[in-house]
Amino acid sequence: MKKLFIFVALIVIIVIGASFVIRGMSDSDTNSTGVVEVSEGGVTLSIPETWVIANSEYNSTVVAVADPNSKDSLGFSLINVNIEKISDVYSLSSEFESNYNKLSKNSDYNILYEGNVSVSGFDDAMEAGYITTINGQTKQHKAIWVQKDSDVYVILCTAPQNQFSTQESTFDYIVNSIKIS
Repeated sequence: MKKLFIFVALIVIIVIGASFVIRGMSDSDTNSTGVVEVSEGGVTLSIPETWVIANSEYNSTVVAVADPNSKDSLGFSLINVNIEKISDVYSLSSEFESNYNKLSKNSDYNILYEGNVSVSGFDDAMEAGYITTINGQTKQHKAIWVQKDSDVYVILCTAPQNQFSTQESTFDYIVNSIKIS
């Protein structure tokens, strides 16, 4: 129970902070097709060559990527994908349901939908969409939860609400390219 509370607290902090610091990629990380393959912490994914690897302040983050052209006034990327890992999880559905039951009680969160989805070779993934308004900034999120062995990976796609629909195909491309070893 304590681990679950800590995880929920981390999700809240991530959404509130959304603090990604951009770090550059060298020319050798790109290819001529307009796609970059990123591999960190056992997770491999493809991103548009205009995106970059980002640093996240949260220890559970395995890899974060962002559109460097979408910075807020503090220099943090507003459009990003963050992949977190939760270890020693018995049940994906229990972890997922518990998390969103708690978030639905927080007035800063407006849960749009929850359900099952098949992505990137995971037929039993779970997905939630929600909107947050924190410090006057409204963002839309799509969180996809997948389980590999006893680890759960949460893939969090985030954009300002008024830009989310235009970014959704990019998010879907990135999510569907993910491979977890």
